[in-house]
This record gives sequence, structure tokens and C-alpha cells, in this order.
Amino acid sequence: MNNAFIGIDLGTSGCRVIAIDDQSNIIATAQQSLLINSTAHPKSEQDANYQWQGVLQALIQIISQCQDYTIQAIAVDATSGSILLANQQGEAISPIIMYNDARAIKQSEQIADIAPAESAAHGSTSGLAKLLYLQQHNTIPANAKLLHQADWINFKLGAPLAISDPNNALKTGYDPIKQCWPDWIASLTDKSILPKIVAPGTVIATLSPSLCQTLKLSNTPNIIAGTTDSIAGLIATAANKLGDAVTSLGSTLVVKLISDKPLFIPKQGIYSHRLGDKWLVGGASNSGGAVLKHYFDSQQLKQLSKQITLNCKPADYYPLLTAGERFPINDPMLQPRLTPRSTNDTEFLHGMLAGMAKIEQQAYQCLQDAGAVPVTSIRTVGGGAINQIWQAIRQQHIAVPFITAKYTEAAYGAALLAQGNT
Repeated sequence: MNNAFIGIDLGTSGCRVIAIDDQSNIIATAQQSLLINSTAHPKSEQDANYQWQGVLQALIQIISQCQDYTIQAIAVDATSGSILLANQQGEAISPIIMYNDARAIKQSEQIADIAPAESAAHGSTSGLAKLLYLQQHNTIPANAKLLHQADWINFKLGAPLAISDPNNALKTGYDPIKQCWPDWIASLTDKSILPKIVAPGTVIATLSPSLCQTLKLSNTPNIIAGTTDSIAGLIATAANKLGDAVTSLGSTLVVKLISDKPLFIPKQGIYSHRLGDKWLVGGASNSGGAVLKHYFDSQQLKQLSKQITLNCKPADYYPLLTAGERFPINDPMLQPRLTPRSTNDTEFLHGMLAGMAKIEQQAYQCLQDAGAVPVTSIRTVGGGAINQIWQAIRQQHIAVPFITAKYTEAAYGAALLAQGNT
């Protein structure tokens, strides 16, 4: 019988599951929406048990499509900075406080007084700030544990309580260079509440007997330590060499570069994750697809892009929705530059796409100036990846090969982790 490996991707509103075979071909997919409790800014929560039920339903769907395969392993990726608390028995005693929950302003100020500048635990949306918020607003039982979103699902699959990976733990204060929870955290919280950290791709357990029975599995698959959704997406693209870069053209413009050493410049939003024996260095601009969607719908973007004349000189724009930029320019007061607006929508779009291409070029140059290796190739993910005119404009500004990734989904990257291809 052939083998199958399952990757589970937990996004903001849904669970996506992909199964691959020994040759890394996709053999099955499943999707399940997840209940969102509250998204009234600055609060963003999800019910932990409902989320697990959504994952379970997606697993049932995908395994029903893999009857001719032996499920060998499962890995989970999830949103970075999403946490919850569980008691000693593994029962959730808080909702999942999602990655974009920004209530922990006072707690982020406490962290700012103590944490080193290069820590990823700064900011009101960090995992550590959320932990302090929960502790200061609730009575937390002794021996409670902090779990990241992926840790919770792994526990429900059968893993021991509170095992995590360095990528999910980065925003909770984990030190990826020294590979430990730093001593300064002890002045904010008891370190015993924090999870044990193992490398992505590590076998942490086997699927629980009760789940094997529920899923009608004759064998017992391994549970593999996963990663964050963005890193799983990068793994999916097959970027794996020094100099390989991945640009995400989603609501924001995010760049990631595989480098030989880490960079930490929090003021610019530059952080680094371990990626095997290399480092993944990245930063995010506030420019991106959200600006485009503010002016044009998807159909308009498609039609107007086709009308762009590439050899025409576009307007000099810096596309932002509101004032403020972190990367590649660190200026909270930086104003959007979208004037004078052409009365011709095609020219206006050309100016915005060219402006974003310049931001992308500056972003990679910024990483290189800070000590990262030069970019040797770029793969593109996100909604903007399908816009061929945008890619042509980007290639006018960045003189490296653009590689089309066969796969870009985070669930596929998680499946590769399950298979052992990290």
C-alpha cells in the first residue's frame, strides 16, 4: 500500500488539509470553515474546542479520500502569535487569542521595559503580551500551560501537552539563537507555564488510539512538530537554498529571504526564524494588495492590468492606505503618495504596481544592507502572484530570476514537514 502524509493549515477563518504521496504529489484536499467568536477590534478570539471540531471534520473528509494509502504522519501549521491557556488536564481555559488581537497594550509596555530590543515579543499582538493579558485579567490555575494554536491541535491529536516549535514560539519570547526561553521572561511570568520547544519536523507523538478508531485507521501515524503558516507556505514553494527569496503579494507585501545568519530589527519588523541549518529573514511593508482593492475590484484589476504599456514611465507613487510604514522605511508618519492621480485608471494602476515593485526592491536591498545574503531568485505567493503584468513590472526593478512555484499553499508545506522534507 502507498504512503500518505497530511498537512493541516489553520488560517484565520478556515482549516485547509492536504495529503501527499511518497513523490510529494497532492492526492487529496479538504477544507472546513472555523467559527469566529469575536473580531471587534482590538479583540479577536476563536473557541478552542470548536476549532478542534473543525479540524477533526476536515481530517475525516481527507482520510475518506485516502483509502488506498497508509497515513504515515501528520503536521500542523498555524497563525503566528495565536495562543490559549490550558489546565493540567489539557482542557482549554481561555479562547484562542488570535494573532491580530491587540488588547494587550499595557502588557506590551511591561515587555518593552524588560525585553531586549531584538526580541520578537514586543508589541501588543505578541504571544507574550497576550499571555500577560490573560494572567492579569483572569485567575489562572496552578500548572496551567500556554499553548500556541498549533500546539493545541497537536495535543488534541495525541501529543503531550505544551510542546511547541521555535517558529510559533518566537513572538512569545523564545530565543532562536540560544535556543531557549530567555531569563528575562522570568521577571514577567513563571517560565513553567511555557511549552517545551522542539525543532519543526521532530516526531513528538503518535495519533491517539481513540482518534485512530474514529478515523478508522489500521496503523498509527506519527505527529510531527510543525511551524507557522507563513513558513509552511515558504516550504511549499521549494525555496531552500541561500539567496532563495519568497515575496508574498497579499493584503500586505511581505518578503522572506533564506540567509546564513539571523537579523533582528524589530523597529522595522525584521525578524528571523531558523529553517533547518539556515535562517529565514523577513520583513513586511504596509503597502500591498489592500491598497489595490481599495481602488479597484478583482475584475477591474484584471482588465486594467492587461491595458498597461510596460515601456511607459509610470507616476512615482508610494501606495499606502493610511500614514505609517515600517519596512523598508521605518517611519510611522510616512504619508501615502498617490498624487497627482491620473484620470486614466490604467495609468493610476501602473503607478501603484510600479511603486510596490520599488518597495519590494528596496526591501530586499534593506535586508542585504543589514547583513543578509544577496537575493539569487524570487518565488511569489499570494493573490498577486497570478498577475503577469505585475510580475513583469517587478522584473523591471529586480534583476534576478523569478521562479514559478508549483505549490504555494501552507498545508502543502506542512505535508512536506510530515513527510520529512524540511
